Amino acid sequence: GGVTNTQLESPDASKVSFEKLAGKPSVKVEWPVIMGAGGYLFSMYIVDDPTNPVAVVKDSIIDGCSVACTYLDDTNYKVEIKTLGNDKYNNKDAASVSEVTWSTLVPATTIPAGTDLITYFENNPITSGKDVEVAYELEAGGSYTISGDLNLGVNNVQLRGNKVNHAKVTFTGSGAIVSSGGGMALKFIDFDCDVVSKGSFVKFGDVPEEIKGMNSYGIVTNPMIIQSCEIRNVRHYLVNINGKKYAIQNFIVRDCLIKFYQDAEIFNFNSNNSFVKDFELSSSTLYNLSEASNGRFMRVAGGKGADVGWADCSMNFTSNTFYNISCDQEAFNSNVWNRQKNTVNLSKNIFYDSCKGEFNRRIVGGRTDNAKTCDNNCYW
Repeated sequence: GGVTNTQLESPDASKVSFEKLAGKPSVKVEWPVIMGAGGYLFSMYIVDDPTNPVAVVKDSIIDGCSVACTYLDDTNYKVEIKTLGNDKYNNKDAASVSEVTWSTLVPATTIPAGTDLITYFENNPITSGKDVEVAYELEAGGSYTISGDLNLGVNNVQLRGNKVNHAKVTFTGSGAIVSSGGGMALKFIDFDCDVVSKGSFVKFGDVPEEIKGMNSYGIVTNPMIIQSCEIRNVRHYLVNINGKKYAIQNFIVRDCLIKFYQDAEIFNFNSNNSFVKDFELSSSTLYNLSEASNGRFMRVAGGKGADVGWADCSMNFTSNTFYNISCDQEAFNSNVWNRQKNTVNLSKNIFYDSCKGEFNRRIVGGRTDNAKTCDNNCYW
């Protein structure tokens, strides 16, 4: 570039860009060329805990102006880029490093600690609808209450705490988190449900007209996710379809610790032929402290995806621990799972004093087009 005998500068931090690569768990980091450079020294760190950065890439010499790195959801990153000199043209290294921060978290509105979430959303109603995900963030380590039904309506809502220092949410009255099919994500929060004796942690509200589809189902296309939460003292349903008619495309519980005093089904989808197309429970621990477990793990209503145009379905239980869950029940799950082509994956789980009888007495449902994987589980 005609640049010689020069002390170079590192790239302008404001011009460093990040692009999630389609179909890949990667992000492309790109910066403007510095004429006369011999390359760039590049590092990327995860800084969810700013006091303890975790290196993704460390001091890598890049011959070019971009690099692809691992992409993780809900993660804060810091990138450091330093321009390297070029001996051939007597150009010197940059004296300083450009630092750029970037986040894959959905931008969020912060709710102040000490707030009752019912009161907050009464004063700040959600009106975004199902087509746009709107996020609310609780302060790191902050304490909050839910004094009744926290109704998210048909909105696609993410309610999250801090990954490193979870917020604490206590139910102070008989209530639940209520969704009417817009989608939901609960992340990085510790919940205490002790006072909710005969209710639900999550339940479904009336089916709104705007999501009604084939056969009058409320069709839920946005994911329903409970991730990286501690949920303690669940005394009735964890999730309850609540007598409504829903077809849920994805329901996910991932990386959670859940404590029960079980007296009912944990997942109750048993109403009006409601069903979940793809269900995932992964990397979670579920434990029950009741003397007897008077309920199945899951109960479904036997609906089928074809009724809303879905061709196949799946159940995935991976890397979980079940302790004293549904210990006196003949079936962990009852009824036929969606009555059509079904892939079942039951892998790398520990069952301790859980499920007296079969894991699912009707998982196959007499069909020949179902695929099952059942491997590397420990039963005690």
